[in-house]
Amino acid sequence: MDTFILGLMDNYGYYGMFLGMVLEAVIIIIPSELILASSGILVSKKVFTFTNAFLVGLLGSVFCAIIIYLMGYFGGEVFIKKYGKYFFMKDEDISKSNTFLEKYGLISALIGRNIPIVRTLISLPIGIMRLSFIKFLIYTIIGSIPWTLLFVYLGYSLGENWVFMNTILDYLKLPIVLIIIIFLANIYRKKIKVLRK
Repeated sequence: MDTFILGLMDNYGYYGMFLGMVLEAVIIIIPSELILASSGILVSKKVFTFTNAFLVGLLGSVFCAIIIYLMGYFGGEVFIKKYGKYFFMKDEDISKSNTFLEKYGLISALIGRNIPIVRTLISLPIGIMRLSFIKFLIYTIIGSIPWTLLFVYLGYSLGENWVFMNTILDYLKLPIVLIIIIFLANIYRKKIKVLRK
């Protein structure tokens, strides 16, 4: 995967990076942190500039969020349940995003952009509920900045050592997912208590 992403950017430059970000949204198994860190590696090799890598990463991230928002806005929940599997969208992941949105409202567009899995899918329930596009866009841009900056910088700082760092991050994702599951289970438990009263 690392070789594919680096090859994409080596051959097509910033266009390849943007395409990688689009693929990350459509095929969620391609992690955005890998694309961003790979662009950082190219910054360290003076193939990309840091500013351009950051801006293209941010643009790609926001563009994909808008596409997923529009899928929800025009397609609705029925469309997603029927065709979501073709975009590797699992029902449980969509449910997590829905719960996250119920808890935090539109601000979840900002917070969710920095949580793996949720960051890609959070735009979906916001679109389905047809919440304000302008606010969604502002929160998405602001929320995408830290994630984009962090991983471009990590790739730039670590260079080829990013491959090793990426392996460590894979192990770190498990506790993050467990925390999200515990968090959602707690919300569910509280709702059950309210309903029983």
